[in-house]
Amino acid sequence: MEENEEKAFNAPPASLYTAASLIILHIMLTVADQATVEWLYGTMAFSTDRFAGFLADPSLNGSIKTLLNLSSHLFLHADFMHLLTNAFMLLAFGALVERAKGKIAFFVVFFLCGWLGAVGEYLTTAADTSAYLIGASGAVFGMMGASVWLLLPRFGLKKIVAFIGVMMGLNLVIGLTPLGALLAGEGNSISWAAHLAGFVGGFLIFPLLGRASEKQE
Repeated sequence: MEENEEKAFNAPPASLYTAASLIILHIMLTVADQATVEWLYGTMAFSTDRFAGFLADPSLNGSIKTLLNLSSHLFLHADFMHLLTNAFMLLAFGALVERAKGKIAFFVVFFLCGWLGAVGEYLTTAADTSAYLIGASGAVFGMMGASVWLLLPRFGLKKIVAFIGVMMGLNLVIGLTPLGALLAGEGNSISWAAHLAGFVGGFLIFPLLGRASEKQE
């Protein structure tokens, strides 16, 4: 009994260390000088303009920078509320995926869904508008989408469909109404498109993943 309780309250390593890295980086940025913070966010955030420029004129150097931005924006957050929400959800849903499929599968879902979230933001941003995307939300919603397959046998189809409906409904309401700007702070918004793209990506990717190759502790 004690062994089962211990496992329930301890996330597996990839989930735990990824969430910890998000928190540690954000704390480091809170004590960094303003110039460093502005450079890091300006360089490492996903930019729809930069992505559009790469698609218009692809190159090897552009491919490397694009891949970097698709990945690096996942580790930057606007504030502690943004950070802790994503870290908590990553520990909750990412742990389910990692225990079921292993560490490699966890990172596949994390990065692919994060990338899909960024592409979703790009596709829904008006051509004459420039947008920057930060946060692990696309990856986190990907973990949530992947977890649907694991929760389905336990909760049944009706409850899972209701859960998806509520989560996606809230996502759209918050992302498409002034409520999103209110929650995100002045000048910011919540990317409903990144969330939706990440969720759909995780749901579609999970069945393609093989069995876990290592025993999860």
